[in-house]
Amino acid sequence: MSRTPFSLLVLLLSICSVAVGKADVLQALAPRESPSANAAASPVCQNYALVANISTVALNSTYRAAFLRSSPMGTSAAISILDTQKPKIMGLMMDADLNKRCGNLTKAALDGAATNLTQGTVLGLPILDAPGVDPGDPAMPIVTVAIFLMMGGMWLSL
Repeated sequence: MSRTPFSLLVLLLSICSVAVGKADVLQALAPRESPSANAAASPVCQNYALVANISTVALNSTYRAAFLRSSPMGTSAAISILDTQKPKIMGLMMDADLNKRCGNLTKAALDGAATNLTQGTVLGLPILDAPGVDPGDPAMPIVTVAIFLMMGGMWLSL
């Protein structure tokens, strides 16, 4: 397979643009990591922390499924809580003054959610086992064959 000089030039430029773009993002986020101690206790920062924690769970399917399974308030109420907080996070993440005052609480929420998931909790609730038959259970093939025979038998009898 031969490469033309144009394709090599495009490959080189694409690699350089990725490297330059990544460097700019890291420099822009670095100063936001250190909040002052007094600002973290303010109601605005506490609201940001709450929205960051809930929207982290809302936007990640693994965390969301674990929360919905473990929520004591029921699925509909839990979904409404997650869905109301989810749109708010983008505005808070992009507010430079808020991030300067409170720190990057979205990153802290992401790290905390990952740690909590490995410890078996989500938003302070213990993660419950999923109901149903385990796929490795010996009853699973029996149930599958029984359902197949019932459905197939009904179809054949018509």
